[in-house]
Amino acid sequence: MATKMSGASKSETTGSAGAPQPSPQPANPEDSRTSLQTFVIVSALCSALFLAALDITIITTALPTISEHFHSNAGYTWIGSAYLLANAATTPSWGKISDIWGRKPILLLAAAIFFVGSVLCATSISISILIAARAIQGIGGGGLVVLVNICIGDLFSPRNRGKYLGIVGMVWAFASGVGPILGGVFTEKVSWRWCFYVNCEHCRPLEFSCVESIIDFLFSANHWIGLYCLVYVSSPRQP
Repeated sequence: MATKMSGASKSETTGSAGAPQPSPQPANPEDSRTSLQTFVIVSALCSALFLAALDITIITTALPTISEHFHSNAGYTWIGSAYLLANAATTPSWGKISDIWGRKPILLLAAAIFFVGSVLCATSISISILIAARAIQGIGGGGLVVLVNICIGDLFSPRNRGKYLGIVGMVWAFASGVGPILGGVFTEKVSWRWCFYVNCEHCRPLEFSCVESIIDFLFSANHWIGLYCLVYVSSPRQP
């Protein structure tokens, strides 16, 4: 009897030793990434958040010119409100949708909606179209704002999360400070439509100066290229 029990325990030991052991998981999510990958991911997220936050304040100094252009004395008040209302109303929905479909595809969807709204704003021919386009832009901007914070929470441990949320706060502060200045420069030197063209990578007027091209590249190409880099770097790799 003892011999049988000894044989059974021996076979159990042999079977457990022969079974493949699961690979140990890293203690912190950021331990599985290199410093370069973390830099690319954070830069992409900050670029997306920067443009979404910039569109809150960049339009303030251009409102008188827009009102004069469309001959509207009252409709211009909704240009900023439509963006903020759509931004706030869709924030909970973006979080729930990303829980179902994943962070990366929903983040790119929000960026695409923001892009479409920016194009419609830049090419609007009436104050009503501009207000509706600002609402569309606000829907995408709301997704960018909330998904950036969600991604920070997913990608970093609670111990290091505060550092990256601080960087996000710095981006908010910088966008809020530089927005009215850029809006005034675009309105005075180029056109108020450039407050929205700056969000578009491929939507450029046929004639533009070298300075405008550099500004468009820094604020737009970095945004869209960064989002694609985020998708590539954070994709799981096969061992």
